[in-house]
Amino acid sequence: MKTTIIYKVRKMAKGFLPFYLFTLLPLFSSCSDFLDVLPLNDVVLENYWTKKSDVTSELMGCYEDLQSEDCVTRMGLWGEVRSDNMKLGVSASQDLQQLVKENILPSNSYCNWASFYKAINSCNIVIHYAPEVQELDPNYTLSEMKANIAEATFIRSLCYFYLIRAFRDVPFTREPSIDDTKEYRVPADSFNVVLDNLIADMEAVKDDAQLYFRKPNPDKSQEPDEIWNTARVTRPAMYALLADLYLWKGNWQKCVDCCDYVIEFKQNEYENLLKRRLQNDVYLFNDIPLLLEKRQGSPSAGAAYNAIFGSGNSFESLFEITYDRELNNKEKNRNNYIANHYYGRSDNIQSNGRLAAVDEFYEGLPTTSTELFNKADYRAYECIYQVGTTQFFIAKYGAEFVGLDNSKSDWKPSYSWRDQAYAHWIIYRLTDVMLMKAAALIEQGDSYFEDAFSLINAVSRRAVNSLTPGTGEVLKYDDYKDSKENMEKLVMEERHRELMFEGKRWFDLVRMARLTGSTKDLATTVTKKQLTNISGIQIRLADSNALYLPYYRNELKVNPYLHQNPAYHTGDDSDLSKN
Repeated sequence: MKTTIIYKVRKMAKGFLPFYLFTLLPLFSSCSDFLDVLPLNDVVLENYWTKKSDVTSELMGCYEDLQSEDCVTRMGLWGEVRSDNMKLGVSASQDLQQLVKENILPSNSYCNWASFYKAINSCNIVIHYAPEVQELDPNYTLSEMKANIAEATFIRSLCYFYLIRAFRDVPFTREPSIDDTKEYRVPADSFNVVLDNLIADMEAVKDDAQLYFRKPNPDKSQEPDEIWNTARVTRPAMYALLADLYLWKGNWQKCVDCCDYVIEFKQNEYENLLKRRLQNDVYLFNDIPLLLEKRQGSPSAGAAYNAIFGSGNSFESLFEITYDRELNNKEKNRNNYIANHYYGRSDNIQSNGRLAAVDEFYEGLPTTSTELFNKADYRAYECIYQVGTTQFFIAKYGAEFVGLDNSKSDWKPSYSWRDQAYAHWIIYRLTDVMLMKAAALIEQGDSYFEDAFSLINAVSRRAVNSLTPGTGEVLKYDDYKDSKENMEKLVMEERHRELMFEGKRWFDLVRMARLTGSTKDLATTVTKKQLTNISGIQIRLADSNALYLPYYRNELKVNPYLHQNPAYHTGDDSDLSKN
């Protein structure tokens, strides 16, 4: 009996056959000579996993899995679409409509986690075979092997982290599916069990990852390949993921320690830029280096957006899924599917995607501030694009370059739209880590509030071009310092502004619901965008089980060890786990 929990290795050129070919082999008598030489598993084990390039090739396959249409789409949708950020756009499928309306059934295709387990299995294979290859190939050093395992561990842990945040309890295994003879029907482990395992896995290898793939030369200008350090997993990316895991675990000091590693790394990089006289676009905000939104002497803002989301692999980036226009056109033709089809623009056509921005965050700008954005906040204009008086498109990722002239009363935002969606999908960047640290500091008590505010204020100051502390700032410490509740609200609002449409918002709301033990604030927040059945949705979300997606119906068919989330017991055949 087959299951979709673990997937067969699929790279035919490497000596593996796709699963569907196993079922067809008996029909091809011409293949008998090949099959008579060695059993298939012996061909794989003896003729493939023998040298360094075999490991690195399979490792690149892990990145390809992460880059796939299904995987990136779910990273974005699972972390955003149920939040208060998004409403329906145009040409949305029935499944997407039901997801937005909180009418989710186990048959909804967005509950299909196949792409994540495909990536997990690829990582398990790398981790399983790398030590054996290192013993066989004298050119494959111990440090190289450890670095490869660290990369695979990061990707595997990231996939599991998405799964537990979306589904809560999920099947967890470190064992690879190597051949077609072994069945994997794995019961689900609890959220906390999986989280603890991910932390242990990451702690074991965090310092084995490479610090740089192309190390900067202090005596030279930026080398062509240097920016691509963020397209692969480096040590700062390892610490960023660990910080996130510890934040969800509630281990505040460990979270802070991991964030400090990343922040100090970026501060050292800034010092390196100073030595190379390349710091023109980077400025210290409360002692932390961030890209300027408005360059010195420039009439137009948007520079930080253009570097982070336009060009990609910016100074602030830690890890992002990278799409290369030239390579993709020649080979796989992959692009950022969520930006190209779900967000505000597609193929240089001015139109809504399948999802749109919620009006209340933008409506009234720049005449007045909104519920979320101060009218001087550049991020509002970079995230959301207004057409006419009633249409609000998701501009982030779709806009390749943004220009904002705030010398005019209407700000006159101008956009250069991508002809195709080769925007990189950002997993972690510096301001995300800064706000994680702020959140962890706040939970440690009022003696840490001022330090937390300094981090939050640094992010905010960059967004309003406040280059001098105390001048042009929109946040005041005295407005928040009197209670932990106020400080928690502040950091949540700043994460909302800074990370809008980056696959973070729903997960932030769920994390806070877990922390407080109440879903009330979440339910109130996310139902503001709903037009109908508001009270019904709030009643449904009062059940903490409903914060998580149901297991996909097809998954229940093949894995009898899975038992449906109680929030989705419908009493009909959609709950196959009861049979």
